[in-house]
Amino acid sequence: MSALLDSGVRQGAEVRCPGCIRFIPADAACPHCLCGAIPPERYGSARALVKSGVDRFSLAARTAALEPAQVVVLEARYARQWGAVRRLAEDARRIESLLIQRGFTRELEDAWAVILPIEDSALEEMLAPFSPMPDSVEWLANKSPDPTLRLLAALACVHQGSGMRDARFSVSNQVLHGEGRMAVEAMLAMTRWRNGLSPRLSAEERERIRTLALGVLHVPELSARAAVAWTRASHEPAPANVTEALHRGLDGSDPDVRFECALCLRDEMEVSQALDSSDADVAAFARRALSRWGSRRLLARLERDGDAAFAREVLRELPTPPPEGALEALLTVSLRTVGALADELRSFATRRPFREWGLEDQRRWSRWARSVLRDLPAETALDFFGWAATPPRDDPEPPEEEESDAMWAFLEETVHAIDRGTTKDRTACFGAPGFARFLHHSGVDEQRRLNDWARDAYSGEALLEALLLFPSRARHLGLAPERRSSEAHPDPGHAGRLLMAVWEGPGQYLLVTPLSRVVRSWRSITGSELFVEAVWRRFQSHPAERAALLTAFAAWRDRLWEHQCEVEPDALVRFQTWWRVDPEGLYRQTEQLLDSVPEGALPGRLRALWDAAEEQVGTRPRTAALSVSKGAMALRNGLESRDVHVLDVLDAELERFEAWLPAFEQRVRATPSPPEESNIHRDFLDDTHGALRMMRERRERRREDQERERQREIDRQVAESRRRDQERQRELQRRAAEELQARQAAEREQQETLARVKAQRLLVTLQPRVPLKDVDREVLFPESAFPTLVDYARMIKAMQQGGDVMKLFETLGLTPATWAAQATAWGQALVGRVELGMRFGELLTAPWE
Repeated sequence: MSALLDSGVRQGAEVRCPGCIRFIPADAACPHCLCGAIPPERYGSARALVKSGVDRFSLAARTAALEPAQVVVLEARYARQWGAVRRLAEDARRIESLLIQRGFTRELEDAWAVILPIEDSALEEMLAPFSPMPDSVEWLANKSPDPTLRLLAALACVHQGSGMRDARFSVSNQVLHGEGRMAVEAMLAMTRWRNGLSPRLSAEERERIRTLALGVLHVPELSARAAVAWTRASHEPAPANVTEALHRGLDGSDPDVRFECALCLRDEMEVSQALDSSDADVAAFARRALSRWGSRRLLARLERDGDAAFAREVLRELPTPPPEGALEALLTVSLRTVGALADELRSFATRRPFREWGLEDQRRWSRWARSVLRDLPAETALDFFGWAATPPRDDPEPPEEEESDAMWAFLEETVHAIDRGTTKDRTACFGAPGFARFLHHSGVDEQRRLNDWARDAYSGEALLEALLLFPSRARHLGLAPERRSSEAHPDPGHAGRLLMAVWEGPGQYLLVTPLSRVVRSWRSITGSELFVEAVWRRFQSHPAERAALLTAFAAWRDRLWEHQCEVEPDALVRFQTWWRVDPEGLYRQTEQLLDSVPEGALPGRLRALWDAAEEQVGTRPRTAALSVSKGAMALRNGLESRDVHVLDVLDAELERFEAWLPAFEQRVRATPSPPEESNIHRDFLDDTHGALRMMRERRERRREDQERERQREIDRQVAESRRRDQERQRELQRRAAEELQARQAAEREQQETLARVKAQRLLVTLQPRVPLKDVDREVLFPESAFPTLVDYARMIKAMQQGGDVMKLFETLGLTPATWAAQATAWGQALVGRVELGMRFGELLTAPWE
């Protein structure tokens, strides 16, 4: 290649004008910028002069006037800088082959031709590094030093369907804000078939693409592709001119254009021809499009000779509900494929509930499950069963008989899959939330398998945990209604029966330890009352299993004890029923036996305790000794009673205990303590002896108190005899005094009567022995006891003759105060009337009788 060609100066017979950089005929003045003719060999020097500010009209003369040495330097610098641009042009030319339109490389060269020459440092900063860049289009789209080259690479990436976010953003920005060839190319790139059946476009992008497409629809080489872009960016029927352009493209010779036009026109036959394309991407996209259309041609081909990859592509794009024949084709491919396309078919199946498939399709699924499901991984089989057993959200009606038969096929085959699975798969299956649906539909046959699985040393605990979580998961899945029953003993329901079905049968000892761990971890789960009721009923009906039940369900021990207390009020009977089987041991039962015990019932309970301790001392001596110590403390407290009858009975019990304790103590000391008693660090015999010593001291004090009480009783009886004698004497004295008082009262009454009679006689019969005068009968105080003077004088005379003054007052209705008032009034009257006073003196001196 010549130096001139390498510098981008010559293009065929034309050379580039250094003034306006257009290509013009050689050895001629530029018809565009009117600069003179400049030899191509001095193009770099002329460009240097233009960049330095030389006028284009004098450019030819100034270029010719340069010294040869200057020309060499300037030409070498331009050639060196254009070399860096040439490498960019090579990349642009390679990328341009991936685009629809041409001319992008020419535009890039023209843009750099305007810029050069520049300072080497500035160019190095713009295009560093100068070394060749990687051939990857993705690398160029992200890291090319030239923005135009980056945009061209981004267009190529989008044309190829690359999912690079930066490239997609650059092309979108060019669609929205670009102009000319670059905007049209961006429009074509974003609507290429490689970007998906439905390209992801915003509303602004769709409107802009429609505008650009209509703008170039008249260009013959771009008409079909513009129509494709308009159709793929629109959600409405295409206008006539767009449809005509699509049909012209469908009839054209370019296979890529025909393929895209067929996609837009939904020409199934044309697209089906692409299934045999040598381009794997085209064939795969054709399968996707035909799958989305539900093409019968595609489904027939899939059923006839499709492989797993073919089926996966169809599954990804099939519409919902699938077209007729799709299920038969997919299941046929599944049967001849290793792995049965299980994951893909599961995703496909779960798009719609099982009961929404027709009966014929349900039979197909059932036949497929009978053939395939048991060989699939356990979790996958369980997922298929969960799908088959899940009813539609808006269909509360129970399934029909044929629907149930199909669902049972999935259930039975899932049982086989779980049974054949590894321990890890089985454990994961039991821990899945969907396993609750399996438990919900489990019948007698499935319960037998659950019984076997629960006794597995590795996966059994996971199954037991799933059983305990079943009520809450069933409610979450809508398999059971919310229970708000206030019944004390509700029906255990399906969950409780499942748990007891797992417990039933031989090998129960294998369940005790894992069940104990699981129940302790999930003791507060919702629905545990159902399990407690189921365990309680088993506890009542199977006495031989009580110890194992209470050990396995130790976390619910208190609730089971509450049920026992409800049905058996007698604490002694409860003790005899529980003390051998209680996981908390004899001491816990001893506490409950001796809690708030009536005084009268204490001896009987203590005898039961001594018998239990005697029986257990051979296996757990410290527990037995601790329980006996508790009983001794209860006996000591009972001996503090004040009821004599109770004390007599308890004294007899104390004597029995004193006789029994030595032999028991010897057995405690002789029997080694097992590991189960590691939390009991001593034998508590010292505590028992301490209680016994206090009981003996209490008994001695009580006997001393009784002796003192007997002596006090004798003293009391003597004192009581003396007191009764003294009371009899006081009674006789009291009676004599009362008789004396009665006689004295009678005498006083007699005297008062005589005094009253005398007073009345004096006031009635006492008269003066002198003739009365008128003044004597004159009424001076009509409302008083002495209205006349003779009445007043009679009163004075009665008093003088020794009459009882008070009886006189009583007879006249006077009191000392009224007497004093009336006497004062008469005194004033006697003083005020001389004749009255003289007459009063006469009456007093006169004899009265």
